[in-house]
Amino acid sequence: MLFDLYANLSETIPSDDSALFGASLPLQPSYWLAIDNKRYPALLLPSQDDDFRPDIALRSVEALFSRQCAIETNSDSRHSGCYSLIRLKENDPAIVRLFLKILEEQYCTSTSPESNAEIAARIQRVAALFSRLDDNTRDLVGLWGELHVIASSADITAAVRCWSTRKSAKFDFISGKFVLDVKTTTKPVPQHRFSIEQLRPTGAFDIYIASLCVIEVQGGQTVGSLMDNIATRITDQELRSGFLTQCLSKGGRDLYQSDLALQTYPNNARPTVFRAADIPVPTVYSGDPIEKIRFDVDLSDLPSLSDQERTALIIF
Repeated sequence: MLFDLYANLSETIPSDDSALFGASLPLQPSYWLAIDNKRYPALLLPSQDDDFRPDIALRSVEALFSRQCAIETNSDSRHSGCYSLIRLKENDPAIVRLFLKILEEQYCTSTSPESNAEIAARIQRVAALFSRLDDNTRDLVGLWGELHVIASSADITAAVRCWSTRKSAKFDFISGKFVLDVKTTTKPVPQHRFSIEQLRPTGAFDIYIASLCVIEVQGGQTVGSLMDNIATRITDQELRSGFLTQCLSKGGRDLYQSDLALQTYPNNARPTVFRAADIPVPTVYSGDPIEKIRFDVDLSDLPSLSDQERTALIIF
């Protein structure tokens, strides 16, 4: 909704540096989406003159509270009122699309914020995430594999609830019964890098490894399309909002910028799942002055779970 409206607004540039050009939201007429003369988008939420709150100003995102705004519209008259603005200081369409999707989940809901304090509470995490984004190319293959496992689950909600929030987490999925780590490679064979701590950790819990070989094809899915498809299948609004924020945290600005379209190999194969205990590791004896060992294992000839066992497992 918001990005389509932004695309329409971007066809018109405001008349001067301080002007805004905007339109009210179809489903929430008291909210406005506007752009400035740099095509930076801002979501405007109605506020009160006496609702004082310090502004939030970070590198890419700012929240300006209780401002008197005059908004140019497609009609001859201007709209004016007191609003709090959540503004992205970027005009790259891919970044704007991601930002507006997050805002749509955070603010355009049945539980929309009613005060500047509520607006500030919701924007802090999103603002911090966008302010940490950089221009470096990110490897999205690993994130693609994690999203593919979620999309392959018969219970999308359970899979998302078990998805680790940190990109650097030792395991990608943690359920009450087991942990699952996803290994994705562009090699034609399922050869992956492991640590001993991943396959033989301290603690009595079951560990599984999901292996995917992927290739780049015209008919494949990008990370952005996978994310969108999963999001539409999450009915819990709070969980969906957290899922999108999590994708942003792991994928950064390349979520929509990347046109890398992948599919599993061969023939759109489902993930192959292995018990970690069946994967060999180097022998290290107690007392050896060795740590942080990394090693590659070709899983081609190792026993894997049956189709029925795999399906039951990734229901989480």
